[in-house]
Amino acid sequence: MLSLAEAIAPERWAGLRPFAEATAVAAAKGDRAAYLESDRTFHQTVLGLAGNQQLVIVADDLHRRAQWPLACGRVTRTADLVADAEEHMALLDALTARDLDTVESLTRAHFAPTV
Repeated sequence: MLSLAEAIAPERWAGLRPFAEATAVAAAKGDRAAYLESDRTFHQTVLGLAGNQQLVIVADDLHRRAQWPLACGRVTRTADLVADAEEHMALLDALTARDLDTVESLTRAHFAPTV
């Protein structure tokens, strides 16, 4: 993420905002199916900026597996979806501002295991 943060122009990050907003809307409605699809699209688009299609394919497969409700043995609460979507928006803000310290901390927190 840090390499992308340095390489990608702020305008391109702003172009990802509709994907993050779609995730936030679905999360707020508690629409898990729409949330899962828009979340995958957001992550695919971010990774696609790296220019490595194989990375996108492998990460998407892992993302789908991790999202499957039985994978973690619990149903995700709407509040968890909203918090996750808010992280996407905060990350885009940091990427657009080229705030690398915030990008790093948000990325680490976003992928940290939850209990």
